[in-house]
Amino acid sequence: MTLIARTAPAGENAARTTRLLKRGDWLKPGDAVVAGVPGFLHPLPPDADNSRLTFARWLVDKKSPTTARALVNRVWQNYFGIGLADTPEDFGTRCELPSHPELLDWLACELMEHRWSLKSLHRLIVQSASYRQNSRVTPELYARDPYNRLLARGPRFRVEGEIVRDIALAASGLLNPAMGGRSVYPPAPSFLFDKPASYGPKVWAEETGPERYRRSLYVFKFRTSPYPVLQTFDVPNGDSSCVRRTRSNTPLQALVSLNETQFVECAQALARTTLVEGGGNDGERINYAFRRALSRRPTGDEQRELLSLLDKEKKRIADGWVNSYELATGKNELPQKLPAGATPAQLAAYTIVSRVLLNLDETITKE
Repeated sequence: MTLIARTAPAGENAARTTRLLKRGDWLKPGDAVVAGVPGFLHPLPPDADNSRLTFARWLVDKKSPTTARALVNRVWQNYFGIGLADTPEDFGTRCELPSHPELLDWLACELMEHRWSLKSLHRLIVQSASYRQNSRVTPELYARDPYNRLLARGPRFRVEGEIVRDIALAASGLLNPAMGGRSVYPPAPSFLFDKPASYGPKVWAEETGPERYRRSLYVFKFRTSPYPVLQTFDVPNGDSSCVRRTRSNTPLQALVSLNETQFVECAQALARTTLVEGGGNDGERINYAFRRALSRRPTGDEQRELLSLLDKEKKRIADGWVNSYELATGKNELPQKLPAGATPAQLAAYTIVSRVLLNLDETITKE
């Protein structure tokens, strides 16, 4: 929905006056103002009619490529974790200068020369030598350049909160890839939508079918009660514009990805998939689950560590220290439709291994 339904015909409302409001109070109008642009940038055309179309054309004029610079900086920030200008919300005179001003200008010119094609811009960045570097860093280089402002290595940072959840769903095989449609209500604590935690009561009808596992893009958000899983991973509330997300690393994030209902369901689903498709022995199954979570084969040490964990958990379950039914299903009941040849104890042990794999730093890190 637009704020303006139509443009007023010529001459209509021509005498309307807009004034500055003293301290923002609409009851205290100040001096009258007219449409225009900042004087330190290039002026509007002499015959400008001060319409929105004129302003739009002025914004993308090559005489003042501020728009292109801001857009290029935002795209670069998404790929490298930090923009060429590290204050995307402020391109003014009080912010730090860009780390590579010539590169910023060149990319802005490339964007305009290619008719503002974002596809061309993305291709240009991801095919560059800077982006395709290895993200490993030596202690010496880290001490000299902790934020990679010299672009001496590839980017490495935790993915956005929505993608953290989507990675778990995709690795487990639960992800519903359907595009479009209504917002969905994944599991969430019921008290969040009632007083005093909320202005509620609010309706949060938890999904039970395939909609339960849709991408995080479709998760419903109340402005006063954000979805806690995404909020824990620094996803903005959505009630105001956000040009740069913060990234934190807190114990609460690990507690969520280990114990939250949907992450546990992902671990259980990955365990089932591993027993069905992973192979005929524990070594093959560990390799299979590892590749689903990390997109690479485990090293010898990694495989031995995971096999040791698997054997230890099998023993704990056999000795009665852990309830295999509860681990495998989330309830104290016999797992339904067990994979051929598998036991509840096996499913529970592989669920623990799957929780570990889905919580590895590498699983949710772009590098």
